[in-house]
Amino acid sequence: MYRRVELINEYGSSRRNHFAAYKGGLTGFSHVAVVDAWFGKLRGPGKKGIPRNAKFYFTEAGWKEVGRKVVEACQQRGQKYRVIKVKENAVHVVWRDKHTDYEVAAQPKKSKLGG
Repeated sequence: MYRRVELINEYGSSRRNHFAAYKGGLTGFSHVAVVDAWFGKLRGPGKKGIPRNAKFYFTEAGWKEVGRKVVEACQQRGQKYRVIKVKENAVHVVWRDKHTDYEVAAQPKKSKLGG
């Protein structure tokens, strides 16, 4: 099972308009405590390019060592978030951190029906 933490932030609202929330990965806007929970622990692919539709997920080891701490920091700081789980065989891994085995970059598998 791979897990992804997406941070949810709100644009705000005015008397006339209510702006929708937006979500993003860990590198988006968040509290310092949330950044401290993962910064320096995840490597990323460096200069190696990955497909645009790839998303970063925690492996089981990464979830135990880093992901849970990110969620805990979100809860302590009131940062809205969601955890997305995918089965390992449901995605195509395009990059794996071979040093710590904490994270992978994966993209959806292509449909067998031609998509």
